[in-house]
Amino acid sequence: MSVVIQNNERIEITEQMSTGLRVFLFIIGLLPCMAPYELLIKPGWTGFNLFTLFFLAISLGAIAVSLAFMAGAIFGLNQTLTIDLVRRTITHAYESTVTPLRVRKYSLNQLKSIEIMTHDWDNGPSTYGLKFTFTDGHKTEPGTLESKIEAEQLKEKIEQISRE
Repeated sequence: MSVVIQNNERIEITEQMSTGLRVFLFIIGLLPCMAPYELLIKPGWTGFNLFTLFFLAISLGAIAVSLAFMAGAIFGLNQTLTIDLVRRTITHAYESTVTPLRVRKYSLNQLKSIEIMTHDWDNGPSTYGLKFTFTDGHKTEPGTLESKIEAEQLKEKIEQISRE
C-alpha cells in the first residue's frame, strides 16, 4: 500500500517495493527453473520424440513464469508523487533496481486530468488508485489506496488546488 502524507504545504504519495520483497520474488522466480532441469536435462534425452515436445512445452511455460517473477523483482518501481501547494508544482520521482532515479517536474497548470482507477481482486477487497495525466502525455499511477472515499477526497483536493 501507499503512504499518503498531507499537510498545509504539500501532498506526498509514496509507493516503495522493499528489498526483502525484491529478494523474495527473485528467489521464487528461481524455483520454476527446476522444471526444465528435471524434465529435459536430467533424463539425458538422446533423441527427439513426441514426449520431448510435451516436456519442452512445460519447460518453456516454467521459464516464462520464472522470468515474470524475476522481472517483477528487478524492474518494480519505487515512486513518489509530490504536490507542492506553495510552489504549485507536481514532482514525479521514480526508480527501479536497474534504472536510475528519474524526476519529472510539472506546474499544476500542466495537469490534464485525474482519474480514480479501481483494481478488483479475486481474493480480497478492491483497491483504488489515482491516475494523473499531464499535458505532455505522461501518465502515472503513484499509489494504491484502500478506500474509494480516500481516493475521491484526495482527487477533489488536488483538483480544487489546481483550479485556484
